[in-house]
Amino acid sequence: MELTSTIELISYFSGRCFLTRMIFRRFFILIFLTNALTAYSQAGKPIQLGKNASDCLGALLLNDTVVGPVYSPKGWGNKLEIRGYELGDPYFIEKEHNTVWYKFVVPYDAIFTFDLIPNIKTDDFDFLIFQYDGPNFCKDIENGTRIPIRTNISRKNTEVDGRTGLSAASINEYVPSGPGSPYSKALDVKKGEMYYLLVDNPFKENEGHTVYLHFRKVKSDTTRQSQEGKSREEYSIPYRTLQITVTDKDSDNRLASTIGIDGLPDSVQSSYSSVSRVELDVISYRNYEISVVKKGYLLATETFLAKNDSLYKVPIKLKKMELGDRLNLEKIKFEVDDTEILEKSLPALAQLKSFMDANPSVHIEIQGHVNGEAKRNKRKFIKLSEARAEAIYKKLVESGVSKDRMSFKGFGNAKMIYPTPINNRQAEANRRVEIEIVKL
Repeated sequence: MELTSTIELISYFSGRCFLTRMIFRRFFILIFLTNALTAYSQAGKPIQLGKNASDCLGALLLNDTVVGPVYSPKGWGNKLEIRGYELGDPYFIEKEHNTVWYKFVVPYDAIFTFDLIPNIKTDDFDFLIFQYDGPNFCKDIENGTRIPIRTNISRKNTEVDGRTGLSAASINEYVPSGPGSPYSKALDVKKGEMYYLLVDNPFKENEGHTVYLHFRKVKSDTTRQSQEGKSREEYSIPYRTLQITVTDKDSDNRLASTIGIDGLPDSVQSSYSSVSRVELDVISYRNYEISVVKKGYLLATETFLAKNDSLYKVPIKLKKMELGDRLNLEKIKFEVDDTEILEKSLPALAQLKSFMDANPSVHIEIQGHVNGEAKRNKRKFIKLSEARAEAIYKKLVESGVSKDRMSFKGFGNAKMIYPTPINNRQAEANRRVEIEIVKL
């Protein structure tokens, strides 16, 4: 009995060991096949992205020149970074819809093009390309100070199967919404630069797309290398010169004023007192908000966009303040049908605060207006316009402006600039907040 039991026990464990070896062998084969498929998926396996890929901070790093088909997440991720823009803006979509953020590093000096090919040719895809320029990059996009280096927001073109991207044959850097070329102008890129590509799918088709990156290598400039003692492949920030000059509107004489520039890095001086001219270096492809404040004059603001010119001259003419003068606060934006002031409106509020501080005897009325589609000035229009004017009033009080110097009122759609707007730009002009000087 004991001998028989021992033989049975040996046979049992031998069988178990054999079975175990088979299980491990199959397990390792499965792991190998899985890894092989994962490596191949860069250019072939469908990819369903999660919510984080819809945010700038969660941008998907492209390590290959082909990715897809990619299925966009639904919605705009954890943070709505692009919003509050007008239909027809060449630089931005109105807001994010079903978006994917990609990022990639340029492998060598090249002419960069790409193709975005939808799985279904009737799907509509728009794109924006940004050049990365520092740790605050994503926050700058949210604040509206960083603009794309290329866009294409044109209507889908089924003649090219809905494709879009960059092409060496195209001449436009930016293509706004509506009929237009499906491709924008190619980019001259340098080794080591990083770019972010935002792909937006406004109509929720989510049938997928594939991205093909193309880098046509260019020869290094050996003459320049020898003169400068460094490789052209080393990337340097493209600074441009901004020159601001302030004059009196009537006499054309220069006026010493306080000049502020919003959108500069924190390390760069952004406010200059008692000067009539400022000259400083700025970075390309950024929005800069210029404000000029002088006692006895209306607040003057200007939006400046640095692109590729080496010198930008921005003349600003100040108007002497009179009773009844108005300021259109066009840079203050709200959520649709809401009183929430968008974060990118904060610089404009700061400019208004500076104006009130420089003119302590001035009293203002904050006036709200909406774009009412109906002819009749409905109660809801008046209520919304007044609530928006009050929101600005409260922000100014919080910043230290005395309540006694301000009042607010809502006009609904009673004073539309365009009584029958024919496009979104005119509708946006009707949707505004104005400041009226009621006491000097």
